Amino acid sequence: MQKYLEVLRKVKLFSGIDNDLSAMLDCLGSEKKSYLKGEMVILAGQAISSVGIVLSGELQVIQEDYNGNRAILTELGPTQIFGEALACAGIQESPVSVLSKSDTEVLFIGVSRIINTCSNSCVFHNRLIENLLRILARKNIGLSDKNRLLSHRSIREKVLSYLSMHAEKNNASDFDVPFNRNEM
Repeated sequence: MQKYLEVLRKVKLFSGIDNDLSAMLDCLGSEKKSYLKGEMVILAGQAISSVGIVLSGELQVIQEDYNGNRAILTELGPTQIFGEALACAGIQESPVSVLSKSDTEVLFIGVSRIINTCSNSCVFHNRLIENLLRILARKNIGLSDKNRLLSHRSIREKVLSYLSMHAEKNNASDFDVPFNRNEM
């Protein structure tokens, strides 16, 4: 885990926690897993009880419809987390799949280990809970933005709104869109 300490220090879930990260991850019962390009990290229908943290590589959160059409909901890179909303909500079946876009390493932490304090009375638990709530709230706001985009009637209005949103976020009229035409 020493190899990933610099990445882990940048993870928003651990923001403001000055304790030894290795000791904290041991206390939380974290588990590192590796995935090859094209391998499923989470399959739709699977129960989710852990928060995933991307240590290296890239993941795509995807949703497939009945006909096999695939929609990319988001792309994730190092320091980003996933599965926290589903794990906290106790959702029995994931509505999305997570696909490894490249060779990827992910650290999993059981959400129950995060939200329940341990018998050791570790000082970082309160901060972890606070950080997790902040992350969930920000993702909720992001979903509101997506709803706003989808509420437009025409594809043209949706695309223009998306581009305007990114221009505003980047505070510039020139920016890169992270998707190709099909993915968008």
